[in-house]
Parts: sequence; structure tokens; C-alpha cells
Amino acid sequence: MLARLNLLFSLGLVSVCISCSNTQDVQREDAVAKVSNHTLYMEDIVSGLGDRLTEGDSALVVEEYVQQWIREKVLLSKAEATLTKQEQDKNDLVNQYYNDLLIYELEQKLLSSRLDTNVNEDAILAYYENNKKNFELKENIVRLRFFVIPERVTNHKKLWNRFKAGGEDNLRFLSKICEVSKSNYFYQDSVWLSFNDVLKEIPIITYNQESYLNNHRMVRLDEKDNSYFVEILDFKIKNSISPFEFEKARIKAIIIHKRKVELLQLIEREIVEEAYLNNKIEKF
Repeated sequence: MLARLNLLFSLGLVSVCISCSNTQDVQREDAVAKVSNHTLYMEDIVSGLGDRLTEGDSALVVEEYVQQWIREKVLLSKAEATLTKQEQDKNDLVNQYYNDLLIYELEQKLLSSRLDTNVNEDAILAYYENNKKNFELKENIVRLRFFVIPERVTNHKKLWNRFKAGGEDNLRFLSKICEVSKSNYFYQDSVWLSFNDVLKEIPIITYNQESYLNNHRMVRLDEKDNSYFVEILDFKIKNSISPFEFEKARIKAIIIHKRKVELLQLIEREIVEEAYLNNKIEKF
């Protein structure tokens, strides 16, 4: 604490006084700024900034803190002088917010001990089959493999032939090259990806994604620094029904959320019923 206070003094901070009612008032030596009847002290800055005072540019951090404090207090003083007592009275809102926070914390604590987040495959598949109309694709998706081979790696033609031949051994060989070269690759054949996300990794240029996907399967793109080997295994066009594998994670989240809502309702009923049984509720 003392070291930080010394740091503040060494920064050469000068107290700022705005709308002081009495210039003869005696200020504490560690006062940094004053706005009306609000005063900012060195210890307030130390407490407010905490570990940020140890950063290299501490002077800037402190100055920003002081300016933010002045801005807040000037606006607060203006509000107190301008708003009516009724407009300033926020006790009901503060109390309601406090009550909502307590109830939320209670619900989260009880949910954490009672909510079952395990969802089996059959339940996910059943939800998918019964709600297919809700799983219309908003974008094109693909299953694919791709490897980014750096220009410095020799014999790209041979590597391209191995890629086209496929097979686990060839794919693992290419993945090792990418790992050693610290370049990107992907060959999880069952995973569906957004084609828009793929285009962020692979420099495919197309103005009609649907046409491109319908007319390309094996693609090699040679750029200045890298060659891109791409095989499109399957694709689904937007506005068609999204495949089950692409929606599994979302369906699981939906099912868990539904359980959460139902469990919260049950917990609330149990708590109210318990209060009635313990004669904690009186109705007049």
C-alpha cells in the first residue's frame, strides 16, 4: 500500500477542484480531485485500480481513472441538482434488482445440484425427427478434408497424388507434414462445417457457392506460400433440412434448457409448498 501511494505521489498528480463551495475548506493532503461535495483521495485510487497500478504506464492508468471519476461525479451532481426528489428516488428499483439477484443465485445453486445434463443419442435423434421443420439451414455446409502444404515442402506433386489416393496412411502422412510445418489441416470426415467458415481458411474464390459445390470435388489451389489440397466429401445447400450430425450439439442444448425451465418451476413450487407446510405464509 505504501509503495503504491508513493507511486501516486511520484506521478505528480495535482488536485482538481470543481464547484468548490468554500475555498477555505481544509483538504486532506492526499486529496486528488473534488467535485462539489465529493472528494477523491489517494487511497480511493489505490483501492480502485488494484494491480493495474503495477503496469508499466501507471501514470496514464491513474489519469484515466481520475478523469472517469470526475466525469461520473459531475454528471451525478448535475442529476441531483436537476431531477426532482421523486425522479431521484430509485429505492424500489434497487430493492427489486437486489431481490432478483438473490433469487437468481438461489436458483443457480439449486440447479447445479439437481439438473441432469446427460442427454442420450436416442433422445437427441427423437427430437430431431419430430422437429425437422425447425432445422432448415441458413447457410451452406460441407464435409471435407483439407491440408495446407507450405511452399518450402518439397515434391508437392507427389503429395497431391497421395491426397487424391486417400486412405488413412496417406492422410496421416499429410497431417504429420502439416504439424511439423505448423500449417493447418482437417480430415474429420463426419464433421459438418459452415462453408463460409471454410472460405476463411481456404482461398476459394466463388460468387455462387451452390454452383461451386455442385461442380467441385477434388481441388488444388497453388498460392505463393502454400498449396491447398481440398476434397469435398458432401454438402448441403441452405434452405434444405440440416443433417442430424450438424444439429446434435444444438439439440442437446435445447433439451437441457427445457429441463432447466421445468426444474426451476418445480423448485419454486417445492419452496412455496414447504413455506405453507411450515406455516410461514399467512393469507388475509
